[in-house]
Amino acid sequence: MVANTIVVMDEKGGAAKTTLSLLLAQALGNAGYKTCAGDLDGQCNLTTAAGVNEDEQEGIYSVLKKEVEVADAIVPVDGYDLLPGSKLMKNWESEASGLKDRDFRLRNVVQDINDYYDFVLFDTPPFFGVSTTSTLFTNSKVFVLIPTTPDKFGIEGVKDTIEDIEAVQEGFSFFGIDIVIAGIVITQVDKGPGFSKKSIKQVKAREAVATLEKIAEEHNTKVFEQYLFNNKQYKDMIANQANVFTNSGYSIPQKQITNVMNELIKTIGDQNAEKA
Repeated sequence: MVANTIVVMDEKGGAAKTTLSLLLAQALGNAGYKTCAGDLDGQCNLTTAAGVNEDEQEGIYSVLKKEVEVADAIVPVDGYDLLPGSKLMKNWESEASGLKDRDFRLRNVVQDINDYYDFVLFDTPPFFGVSTTSTLFTNSKVFVLIPTTPDKFGIEGVKDTIEDIEAVQEGFSFFGIDIVIAGIVITQVDKGPGFSKKSIKQVKAREAVATLEKIAEEHNTKVFEQYLFNNKQYKDMIANQANVFTNSGYSIPQKQITNVMNELIKTIGDQNAEKA
């Protein structure tokens, strides 16, 4: 069975993209799925948060340069496998520009692992360059998650991201590539006494959520029911390089990402059944 490919993407920085990627990889691994997370961002935050030193490990850059096989670059971490990032990915945008296979090189090098994993997940840079667009071609069907903050800048980031995804889908449709925007995940929300939409205190945040729901409806996707709320446990898990499922003290992110994962798995199942 070919892996389900998940791309976490947002053209606005500060949307908790890496946090969502990290937690989702942990949740999928904890649920018993064979999962590999690839770090395409030159900042290597996913790699660092997973407890891997990118300077001491061959990673995605070496794989794209065809200096090492993808299977040899993958390292096991707590609960899942990691294809480490590299600061040299900042150079990949210019280096890849002259390559005929720049859009499909990532697809070609990860083909061998698609048959091994249940889920392959990519954390992307906060811009729509070659590193990001190439993730959309890594499988015949790719599911995109868009994390965003509930504010004006978040809304603009979502609009730009969806617009570019749809342009890629249209431009490369003759390759038979199916890009599904699985949904928008709202992050960094201040909460009230409960975990629900009604608990968002700020009027502007509620207005932003309403706008995001309208955008989602217009583009045949949705806003996930579960938000990622602001809580110290999120900062602690990053600082401690902790898996929230194998370490105590992280019940809030553990609960929230489990709900996100369950909703995502249902969405993927529904989409796969629909196209079967």
